Amino acid sequence: MSSNKTPKAGKSASKDARHDIEKKLDLLLVDLKKDLGDTKFKSRIKKAAKLLSKGIGKAKKNAVSAKKKTKPAKAVKTKKTTAAPAPVAAE
Repeated sequence: MSSNKTPKAGKSASKDARHDIEKKLDLLLVDLKKDLGDTKFKSRIKKAAKLLSKGIGKAKKNAVSAKKKTKPAKAVKTKKTTAAPAPVAAE
């Protein structure tokens, strides 16, 4: 059987990035895996990958919302005052 590494249609970008980070951390921290044990190591790697990948998938959503048109600010209406009749000097 051939193994295709294409992401599934329903998989989000942040989840995919989290799995990549888990694999890389697993390879880098082999000595720690021996000290902690397999189950504790896996749970800590998952937590670390989740924290490191936070915000990766949301970059696309923010870019889309920035493209939305903003409404122009409404002009402030000023009241026009009518000129009051000039006071007549008393003679």
